[in-house]
Order: sequence, then C-alpha cells, then structure tokens
Amino acid sequence: MYYRILILVWFWICFQGQEVFACRYNVRETGFVEQGSESYYFYGYINKDTPDEIISAFNEILFTSLINCNIQPEIINIDVKKDHPAVKYLSLWNIKSYPAAILVSPEGKSMVVSLKNENESFEKTLKSALDNIMFSPVREEIIKSVIENYGVILLIESENKLKNEKYRKISFAAIENIKFRMKTMVKEIEYPPVLISVKPESYSDEKILFWSLGLEGNITEPYAAVFYGRARWIGSLMRGDEISETNLTNILSIVGEDCECDLDISWVKGTMLPVNWNQERQSKVAKLLKFDPENPMVKIEVSRILRMGSSSYPDVPFTFPDSVSKSDLISEGYVIDEKKCPLKFVIYFIVGFVTLIIVTAMILILKAKK
Repeated sequence: MYYRILILVWFWICFQGQEVFACRYNVRETGFVEQGSESYYFYGYINKDTPDEIISAFNEILFTSLINCNIQPEIINIDVKKDHPAVKYLSLWNIKSYPAAILVSPEGKSMVVSLKNENESFEKTLKSALDNIMFSPVREEIIKSVIENYGVILLIESENKLKNEKYRKISFAAIENIKFRMKTMVKEIEYPPVLISVKPESYSDEKILFWSLGLEGNITEPYAAVFYGRARWIGSLMRGDEISETNLTNILSIVGEDCECDLDISWVKGTMLPVNWNQERQSKVAKLLKFDPENPMVKIEVSRILRMGSSSYPDVPFTFPDSVSKSDLISEGYVIDEKKCPLKFVIYFIVGFVTLIIVTAMILILKAKK
C-alpha cells in the first residue's frame, strides 16, 4: 500500500512542479510598478527678499504641474532651512540670486533650471521650464512604445551615417533574436521590442533625456540604451563598439524573464526617466497587463520580489545606474503563474516521470527480493 501512496505523490509533483517554480510577474511587468525612493527632485529656492507673489506662484505652479510625475517638488527658504540637505547644490552651482531651481536625479546628479527670461513673466518661464523637464518628443515616444511593446532600444545617432546604419542593423538583429525567444517565454508579450533613434538635429530637444543618461558633452559616437516598463533604463549606456548584438540581446532577454526565485532581479529595477505618467497611461497599462500596478498589494508583492537572491545575470554588461540598494532579505512570496511556459512544463513533466519510473522500479525490485 505504501508504494501506491508514494506513486501518487510523485504523480502530483510531476504535474504541479511547474507551479512551484513560477512567479506571477515577469521583469517587464515589475517595471510598471512604482517602488518609491526612485524619484527626481525639483528644489525651488527662495529667501527672505523673495516677493510674496513669486512665492505664491512658485508653489501653485510647481505642485500642480508635477502631480503626475516622478519628480518630487520642494520649495526651500534658505534663510529658514539653512541646514537643509539640498542647500549644498547652491554652492555647487554657485547660485547667489533667488528665486532659483535645481533638478536632482535619483543618483544625485544635479542641473540648474533657469527661471529667468527678460521677455517672459516668472510664471510663464517656470511653466516652460517644467514642460521641458516633463516632456520631449523622444521621451513621449519611449513611453508610448514601452506601454505597448516588449521594450525599446534607444539609439542616439552621431554625425557618422555609416556608423549609424551599422548600429541600426545590429539593433534590428537583437530584436529578431528576442522575437524568437518570446515564443518560449513564461508569460506572453504580444509585441516585440522596437528601435527608436535620436537624430543629431534633435539633440537640443532631448537635453533632459541625455542628462538622465549621464550623457554630457559632444556626441562623437552612437550610444544605445534599453528601456522597459515605466520608462526604466536597464543595463549600461553602450557606446560605439559596445553596441553589439550580444549585449543588446542579453539585456533585452532579461525583460521577458519571469521572477525566478534563484535569480537576483533587484538591479533590473532600473532608473526611470523623468516623465509625466498620467491616469490615462496608467489605465492603459492596467488594461494590457490585466492587473493594476498601482494596487498596494501588487506593490508589496513586487517589492518583496525585488529583494530576492544574490546572484546576477550572466553575460550582461554590468555598468548599471547606482539607484538600487540590494537587500539581504529574501522573499517568501511566490504565487502561481496563470500562463505556464509550455517548454518548462515539458521539462518538469519529463523529470517527474523519469523519477517516478526509477522509484517504482526500485520498489518492485525490493518487493521481488522479498
């Protein structure tokens, strides 16, 4: 009787094994979940001599305009908050007249935001500055593409047309590789990655994008970066010959992976671009993903997933933005994936079935000897 029970147990393992190893979310899906501590900061500086009407306009425009952004606004009266941590940026940029403004990235990079224009009012200049921070043609295209597609390869072209064409071909080859891999990924993603190019004539419109990527000075060679989820940058900013089919494929392949419990995905959290993520976009993402990334329970679960493990992905260029603090805490929250990978099911079934045969054979041999 006991060996019959054992056989039943192995049958159960055979058919249920894939559920034990599955995670509800893939990396792309976790990228749409806001995890806190990844905001940009817009610091507005005033002093005791700043007119009340300027302070009032500063407050109203700043907090109204940035309500849907991953940019946290704060107005600092330097005569009152002399010890505020953000005061250090004033000396860094040698700012001595007010009002003034500085944008700070999650990694601590900073840039001065000009609030002075002799031909415009303070209100109009501030609104224009905020619009430039929140919007740009390429960033809007990236947002649209990451919502609807697997991800985005951003290619920043140089003046060298031959090199631009070379790296476009390499990018398309990597996209074809991902198209093939998508057939066996754990969760279905309908549309493959897309390529978005930034032409030299568009550089002036993309200053905030370039600053977010740490790209400064003259661009003499093409650059490439990969984005997914909520306009998150994953992997390194590749330059010139670093833009290879292998590197792009390896980085992109991570985006479609499920959150396996033996892999560390904390670093794929990535750095978000400064963008306007309004309710319309959020609703579209929720509809496509079939769950709401803003749901508090989803945020808790994804937060636990992002604290898993300590291993890393092999063969991926590892020069990532230093925006993720890895935790020693291990997630215990694994749930069943609703869409099983057919290939994994076959593997688990074969392993379970072979194990069942071996165990059954051993039991029969022992019984025959008796």
